[in-house]
Amino acid sequence: MMILSVENLVKSYGKHSVLKGINFSIEVPEVIALVGPNGAGKSTLLNAICNLIPINEGTIRVLGFDHKDPKMFHHTSFLKDATVLYPYLTGLDHLYFVQRIQKLSKTRVDEVTLKVGIKDYASRKVSTYSTGMKQKLLLAMALMNQPQLLIMDEPLNGLDPTSIISTRNLIKELHQEGTCILLSSHTLSEIDLITKKILFLDQGKVYLEDLSLSTNNAEKSYLERYQDVS
Repeated sequence: MMILSVENLVKSYGKHSVLKGINFSIEVPEVIALVGPNGAGKSTLLNAICNLIPINEGTIRVLGFDHKDPKMFHHTSFLKDATVLYPYLTGLDHLYFVQRIQKLSKTRVDEVTLKVGIKDYASRKVSTYSTGMKQKLLLAMALMNQPQLLIMDEPLNGLDPTSIISTRNLIKELHQEGTCILLSSHTLSEIDLITKKILFLDQGKVYLEDLSLSTNNAEKSYLERYQDVS
């Protein structure tokens, strides 16, 4: 079954076209990094896939479902940013909320706190968390439903080196377990350590490049593609 299929996706804000007929597909579980300059439309594309914003034209199918079908989220998760967290609730409060909404076993909360490494502070209020701790909580929430497709918008943004390493290792572990991961990132050196599959977003179009078939690394490929972009 096709994991993700995007066909002729168009998204505009007024007269400004952001996505101009996007076409790509993911057929097998892999890690793909979405890369592009600021304002290229990376977050717009991820939000569109998850039906968080309306699209003007095109079709998006996730795990066989239309992207507007709520069933899609039975097996898909979107890790966005910490604005969805409530500072005066604990990490466990957030996880048990997800557990109840998704009608999951309570044991799943223990499983994800151990897997992501937040068990030691999960009972503390989120207001006491660092950026890295919040990011780990968001990831734990995203993993509650054991997603087949995990979409991550800038998962390394604002993290200290230790948190970057632990997040990178967890992404690799999830992939080895069969999870397909689509992530956006500006951290080109880290992309090289995570994946060789790069989806470049350039002037409203996407171009998939497999760096395992090239002598380029992510930074070199980025500079070659965007060196004329101011």
